[in-house]
Amino acid sequence: MQSLILASLLVAFVVGEGTTPGRSDRMFYKRAPKDLGTWEPECSGAESACNNACYYIHCMGGNNPDANKITYLGKSRHNENNKNRHESGCRVDNPQSTSVCGAFPFSQKFSDPLARNWECDEWPPASAKQELFNTPGRLPNSLRCMTPQENQSLGGRLSGYLRATGADRDDFFRVDFKRRLASADQSKVQYCLPTPDCGNDAKQFQLVEKPHVGGRIGSPYEGTKKDNKYKLSGTVFKELYQCSVKFIRTGDSYITDAKVTNFDEKDTKVADFKLPNDGATFKIKGLPHDLQVKRTGPFGSKLEFAYAPGTTNVNHFEWDSEMEGSGRGPFTDGGKPRRFCRAEPVAKTTNKEVFSCWFPCYKNADGK
Repeated sequence: MQSLILASLLVAFVVGEGTTPGRSDRMFYKRAPKDLGTWEPECSGAESACNNACYYIHCMGGNNPDANKITYLGKSRHNENNKNRHESGCRVDNPQSTSVCGAFPFSQKFSDPLARNWECDEWPPASAKQELFNTPGRLPNSLRCMTPQENQSLGGRLSGYLRATGADRDDFFRVDFKRRLASADQSKVQYCLPTPDCGNDAKQFQLVEKPHVGGRIGSPYEGTKKDNKYKLSGTVFKELYQCSVKFIRTGDSYITDAKVTNFDEKDTKVADFKLPNDGATFKIKGLPHDLQVKRTGPFGSKLEFAYAPGTTNVNHFEWDSEMEGSGRGPFTDGGKPRRFCRAEPVAKTTNKEVFSCWFPCYKNADGK
């Protein structure tokens, strides 16, 4: 009799907790989360995505016993998935919806600078339950730029696992990338190896500041004001910014009206100089490092640039005035690929061009 009374009270408590007000006939019961076991994906064809996940698990969260645990958001949670992508820093809504891997200066520095349509991959994935970015003590997502094929390959395998296990909201599982790693290109999964090398390969990065709810990456980039800030993970280096150079080229040799703009959008004027012959170089001062300009041919031919030339410094970056990447830069029209530089003829002249170039840089010479 006593057990029957207790059972009745338990039913009344559950029904009272989940019943819609005014409808005693409509009862809801909270489903207990299910342990789905361990997901052991193959990484062949998805090496970059596996490597990114392993960096989070073994390098960023190495001291956290639950770094490899995923709690599922549930089916058809598109709004929550999108919110997670913004909280991770993979995507932004302002001034338009775009991926961090498709926006200068990050697509230039943290990706293949000549890549086309590379995507941002985050771990934990967007389908996992996550806290807001600014939650105290929250471990940032690990971010990596990669081809759509690699990104979507691992995502497809995860979706297959969730379907096969009948996963629903709040179900959880752990991830083990080591068990079936043999089929993958071992040179591309260093963070997944039995003894992982956690040295950053200059492609693992993370969000460090998000002033806007939906995230923002302007064009030009405004890192000191209102844009998301990102940095290489697990290194001594600080946030990546954007610098620029602008000048007039007259004829084959003369460079005038030059100025460079630092990370904080402060201009420094540069004295006029000459590039007297093909192969001639000049080092522009005014930034934390020299910016070298090199002539490759007569008027109308491309110019080559090197920031922090001849060094292995984290600031080092090379490009030329005809290079294009898929990132959205200051001269991008509708998000289409554009050159790192823009060369425009001066009105009513035939031998003058205005060059404007934008490139990644750090606040300090050592990047710290």
